[in-house]
Amino acid sequence: MNHQAKKKYGQNFIRDKNLLMKIVRDSNIENKFVIEVGPGQGALTTFLASSAKKVVAYEIDQSLKPYLDQIKEKHKNLDIIYEDFLEADLTQYTEELHVVANVPYYITTPILFKILEKENIRTASLMIQKEVCDRLLAKPNSKQYNALSIILQYQAYVSKMMDVKRQLFFPVPNVDSAVIRIVKRDVPLIEKHKELVFISLVKEAFKQKRKTLVNNWYEAYHINKPELESFLKLNGYSVDIRAEALSIDDFVKLARMWQYD
Repeated sequence: MNHQAKKKYGQNFIRDKNLLMKIVRDSNIENKFVIEVGPGQGALTTFLASSAKKVVAYEIDQSLKPYLDQIKEKHKNLDIIYEDFLEADLTQYTEELHVVANVPYYITTPILFKILEKENIRTASLMIQKEVCDRLLAKPNSKQYNALSIILQYQAYVSKMMDVKRQLFFPVPNVDSAVIRIVKRDVPLIEKHKELVFISLVKEAFKQKRKTLVNNWYEAYHINKPELESFLKLNGYSVDIRAEALSIDDFVKLARMWQYD
């Protein structure tokens, strides 16, 4: 079999067995229900199926069927679904789900949001672009820190499992990768009725990074600036503070105190 990697699907296959075994081991999926996104030629799939109780792999490229059929014959706990993962209905699964994937770079963000939105997904181990990984792990007052960093870290414990050099892929991509580990929080950091307020405040605060919190929120919510300045001062913040100076706890505090519709 000779499969040509398709650029439109962001296909870069990894074959280093030691790396794949380490990803599976550190993902803690033994006897669990695993969702794999984009199994490709099945290098990671084989190790997942050998460890997990059940593996459902979503593959958009049907030309990879000959590779995946061979693996499926050897692992009865493996299902391959030829469908776009972003369109998949995950509510059909009643068990707790654990996602493991070598994610195509061009759909990293929508995959992340789907993982965060689905309550039955508890953990994820994702191989992503190293630069994106650094952004997701970023802390306040760093250049990479943004709204997605905060929203992800608000919903989950996030850590880097390992760096992955580009030379381990075929074809070789233009950038290095990293594997990020996401474990959903059991207890939310803010009350449920304030969660949408928190997410909105974070997103709008970073709308234009060079602008102050007051200016971004003024444009988003049309609350007059003196009132916003008073709100910040009452809660112990400078009136010219910018979003990147605030921690998750700061945004949680401000969301709790926010009284505007």
